[in-house]
Amino acid sequence: MANGAILPRESGISDRPMRDAVPFISPESLQIEIELPHKGKMIGMGIPKGITVIVGGGYHGKSTLLKALEQGVYNHIAGDGREYVVADATGMKIRAEDGRSILHTDISLFINHLPAGQDTVDFSSENASGSTSQAANLIEAMEAGAELLLLDEDTSATNFMIRDKVMAKLVSDEKEPITTLLRHIRGIYKTMGISFIIVVGSSGDYLSVADLVLQLDHYKVKDVTKEAKEICEQCQIAGQYAEKEVCMPEFSRKLKPIKSARRKLKSMGTDTVLIDRESIDVRYLEQLSESGQTTALAYMMGWILDHVTKEEDIQEFIENMYKLIERKGMAAVIPANYSAGHPVLPRKQELYACLSRYRSAKIVKKYM
Repeated sequence: MANGAILPRESGISDRPMRDAVPFISPESLQIEIELPHKGKMIGMGIPKGITVIVGGGYHGKSTLLKALEQGVYNHIAGDGREYVVADATGMKIRAEDGRSILHTDISLFINHLPAGQDTVDFSSENASGSTSQAANLIEAMEAGAELLLLDEDTSATNFMIRDKVMAKLVSDEKEPITTLLRHIRGIYKTMGISFIIVVGSSGDYLSVADLVLQLDHYKVKDVTKEAKEICEQCQIAGQYAEKEVCMPEFSRKLKPIKSARRKLKSMGTDTVLIDRESIDVRYLEQLSESGQTTALAYMMGWILDHVTKEEDIQEFIENMYKLIERKGMAAVIPANYSAGHPVLPRKQELYACLSRYRSAKIVKKYM
């Protein structure tokens, strides 16, 4: 994140930089220098791999910082203010999404021993709860190759993020199907090398698993890692959640053909993809930044459904699809006579997410 970057936007419906905003300045302890071919030396904040926790009072800029990092997967035009805010290109924002469908996803890392005895290694639901949807969103992001996951306490399911000692005394672990992210976060990083950036305002236990703690104070960023570690020692929570390898899910979903004489494909803003009469709700894919991406998602979903003629491994099929696009351009997957919109190539992560939310998709679990 370059010094001088303007992170806040003009309004919730504008991408223009806010006037008279406080420019971003890196804490000295995190300052790095990068040599750019046509710009020379750039100085700013480098966030290392690992688990980063962002704290601070309400309205001090925590979510604004995270939002800038979310959009750092894209290049920005001159004058945007975030031209040199750059994040891992595979980074995925993860949130709760009540009511979404889940299709044959292994969420057993976080959800187990459901009262009805439902299998969470091969889990499906037409109406997922907040915690279950967030668990599925995280696992599907891993399946899509995300190496950075971004979360905000405000848009997360509380019981997915934390479970305090008082509640654990009343409801024992044996009676609680949900294993919180807090318990597994260090193990996920150790086992898969996936980094996390998490905004928290009240979940103090996350300080104990953090490699880096940033505090927002009147829109200025401070490195308070040392102070956070001292507080964890005083509160006797340091080392409570050990970094141990976890048993990661197998990404072994397959897609079966869906027969259709003719498909109607359409999109509505950045919220909805329409396939025939079914709406795919993509409004919680917060990194979709323009309607052209949902237009492309509609056409790409149609291409997938037209070209899956036998049972296909989803990871392999989508990987090959993007290799085709690299060789021949988007014209390879967008119909020549497309009728509406200006398609803009979405990332693999959003295509995975769109397919996973398509209730009519014939997704099955492939057992090894």
